[in-house]
Amino acid sequence: MKCLAEYEEKIHSCSKCGLCQSVCPIYKITGNDCTVSRGQFIMLRGVVKGDLKMSKTINRYLDLCLKCNACSKFCPAGIDVVDIIASAKAEFFQHSFWAKLKYFILKHIILGLGLKIVNIFSPKKKSQKFDKKVIYFGGCGGKLEGNKEIVTLLNSMGIEVITPDFDCCGIPFFTEGDFSSFEQYMKSFFEKLEQTGVTEIVTTCASCEKTIKSYKKWCENKEYTVKNIFEYIKEQNLSLELKNPIKVTFHKPCNLANFEDIEWILNNTKNLEYIQMKDFDKCCGLNGISKLKEYKIMKNLYKEKHKNIINTGAKTVLTSCLGCEKVLKLFSFGKYNVHDLTKFLYRNIKK
Repeated sequence: MKCLAEYEEKIHSCSKCGLCQSVCPIYKITGNDCTVSRGQFIMLRGVVKGDLKMSKTINRYLDLCLKCNACSKFCPAGIDVVDIIASAKAEFFQHSFWAKLKYFILKHIILGLGLKIVNIFSPKKKSQKFDKKVIYFGGCGGKLEGNKEIVTLLNSMGIEVITPDFDCCGIPFFTEGDFSSFEQYMKSFFEKLEQTGVTEIVTTCASCEKTIKSYKKWCENKEYTVKNIFEYIKEQNLSLELKNPIKVTFHKPCNLANFEDIEWILNNTKNLEYIQMKDFDKCCGLNGISKLKEYKIMKNLYKEKHKNIINTGAKTVLTSCLGCEKVLKLFSFGKYNVHDLTKFLYRNIKK
């Protein structure tokens, strides 16, 4: 992990053009330049030069970042905003007792003891054996809800699924600046991966997929591939048909890199009518647990998403991120149902 000072040149390369303002969901609500990458880089330049100290106020502005990468994709200088903000938050995390306490509870109580207890009762399906083998990284969602959907679907394609007891991918800790915990999760991942002797990994969560792929930035000597299950379905040109006709819309998580595969499935599954909502690829506003303390902003972000869903006329909303799924359900107000796409296909396709 890089410290903030190592990003000084990148921070300085920001021309302050303000183009990020036009795409930042938080800036559109607050109108505060400190909530967009341009303003944050001005503050961080002061921190790097020693003119400012990392304070609760600066950290709060950094924490408002959704990590949706909208500004990075639009930035003429191609600055990776998320990595820089994570390094800045690491500076604050090192000296914040309350931040350390919060993420100690998350790591050892919620993701540690809590998920271990839940995992005992979650449904587990034993895979059939085939020549082709892949590892399933279920992440927190896998521990909560088991593996039967992905095992069944991949077995139907002649693929054996190995399910080691992986921990969290570590993304909540990286974005908060708890690099030590993130590195521990990354180390644990590779230890369990090496025990299997298999290097092809499949996941159903966009955030887990992106995070595991990002490990190569810090572990360049590791050889492995990561795919979403939807890539396998499209590669094999799998013919899917639902038991009954259903109209759906889809919310694209910010971290999803392979929407083309999902779009192919949505448009080629029989009895499935896909209606693309307006701004289907705009952030839902949650981005992990860190946004819960900014409920008012999250709620304002979601109002537009809720309206766009309603306007499609679909009563079923699909997505492929555990966090997005939960917040979409939270604000559905009984107007529509929200499902993970993998589980939706498992429950509704003709066997």
